[in-house]
Amino acid sequence: MLPFINVELKQHVPKQRAARKTTINAVEKRPKQADKLERRGEGSAAVNHVMKQIKNIYRAGNNQPIPYFKLICNPQNFMDTVQNSLIISFLIKENLIWMENGADGLPQIKLNNSKESIASEPFQAICRLDLELCEKYAKYYNIKEPMLKRAEVDES
Repeated sequence: MLPFINVELKQHVPKQRAARKTTINAVEKRPKQADKLERRGEGSAAVNHVMKQIKNIYRAGNNQPIPYFKLICNPQNFMDTVQNSLIISFLIKENLIWMENGADGLPQIKLNNSKESIASEPFQAICRLDLELCEKYAKYYNIKEPMLKRAEVDES
């Protein structure tokens, strides 16, 4: 019976895809300078505490730039090093401090006392940060104690 069945192969017809609809999102609006916002919470307290420490270190060093890795490295606790790096990035974003390359080619932190850099274009610096790099700079700068200390948190 099989020889009498007429079998034809189906033609494959590709389906037409519907055109993708684009949605128009609202434009993101950010404040020009975030330090004008009211700060609350543990994160903002840490940022304010670090800023006070940087001001003290900067003034104690005759307003000389502070080596970035010397400032952020904590040889006893790598997570504090990461936290310090994050806080420094917030301070740079808010134009409270700024970063430049030193004579040795390593980044340095300076306090921003002028209003002219507020109008300047933002920039981005990307660096690798791992335990090995932290240990390397702890030896390079002979760091025994971290420059930035953690703020005591009220348990109330």
